[in-house]
Amino acid sequence: MFRTPFYGLASAIGLFVSSSAYAATVMPVFTDQGIDMSGTAQDTRMFRADLTGLGLAEIGAVTVNDSNSGFGGSSGIFSGFDLDAIFLDIDGSLVTDTDRFFASSFIFSAGTIRPGGFPPPSPSGGPTNGSSDASTVDEAFATLNDIDGLFFGTGSLTLGDGGTLTAVFDPVITVGSSLFLFAGEVSGDPGETLTGLVEVTDTPPPLPPVPLPAGLPLLLTGILGAGVVFRSKS
Repeated sequence: MFRTPFYGLASAIGLFVSSSAYAATVMPVFTDQGIDMSGTAQDTRMFRADLTGLGLAEIGAVTVNDSNSGFGGSSGIFSGFDLDAIFLDIDGSLVTDTDRFFASSFIFSAGTIRPGGFPPPSPSGGPTNGSSDASTVDEAFATLNDIDGLFFGTGSLTLGDGGTLTAVFDPVITVGSSLFLFAGEVSGDPGETLTGLVEVTDTPPPLPPVPLPAGLPLLLTGILGAGVVFRSKS
């Protein structure tokens, strides 16, 4: 199945580190870990970045931004980068899996959907594969804490062109003598990988406000109006 490749991991990916006490833009060396050989993933290519030596004592969130190049992934619900898994790892080895830290929650904003291919909605209900709507990850479908993405199937999240995903770690993860970031792309193409920016911060971002139930604002307005009428009669 044809997929347009990405270009140049080391030259095209940035890691932005920021906090109230420390802010810097760095270009760490991401290394291609090759196709996952665990037997669970289908053509997932893993990439790793060393998070030590960046000036952060803790990791609170990692934000993945699609490059918005129009080349990532395919079209339709598969527009943009297809993220299989994202997690922090102490020893930087895919062989051991007992030292991994997974996100406690996700903040998602779907990007643009290219015409053609499989049009929305996706099997997970949202505009992209693995999303349930334009701002919500279907975590049961996407399983971003496991390297199990199927080519054009379950186990991954497609960002859409220019889309973003923030993996929130709450409580924060302490940066010890070694800590690595892993991200997996559902593809076997050697040149295909994240070409957008990856932002790492030491403070978890505030979660989006929970919307009021439908009809509640109207109910509150009615109660307020009844109160005004009662006071005027009194």
